[in-house]
Amino acid sequence: MDEALCTYIRNDRPFLGICLGLQLLFEYSEENGPVKGLGLIPGVVGRFNSSNGFRVPHIGWNALQFAKDSEILDEIGDRHVYFVHSYRAIPSDDNKEWVSSTCNYGYDFIASIRRGNVHGVQFHPEKSGGKIFCAFSCYLFLIDSLKYRDLLKGRLQNLLRG
Repeated sequence: MDEALCTYIRNDRPFLGICLGLQLLFEYSEENGPVKGLGLIPGVVGRFNSSNGFRVPHIGWNALQFAKDSEILDEIGDRHVYFVHSYRAIPSDDNKEWVSSTCNYGYDFIASIRRGNVHGVQFHPEKSGGKIFCAFSCYLFLIDSLKYRDLLKGRLQNLLRG
């Protein structure tokens, strides 16, 4: 399925990757590996280092530092979001055009990405609650609306032809 998913994403189709769904977009991960990712975003997913006194896995609330407009995170503002992960996507010059927000947990890590219609978040919107969950629900609704709009457009074109 990796080839089909890569083609779908390269065609700028709506995509939302959550947690592992974000991590899979990168070139490779150190988890159980190295393991090859989809390679759509340059960079690596590495394990948090617990030697600096931070517990691994990172479980709990953290604030986002926005790097650019993310569309689906616009309503979050300075609210905290909920994370559960031992591995994180590492920000670099090669992937900065994808990064829409970061967090710090001993080290900076990528909290969200956006490029065109492709979105990904490391945190869990379903655990983050309130407006955050609503923002993601609205995004999913918009995807369904686009599908429905395309379906209606196709039916309208058929009616006009026949």
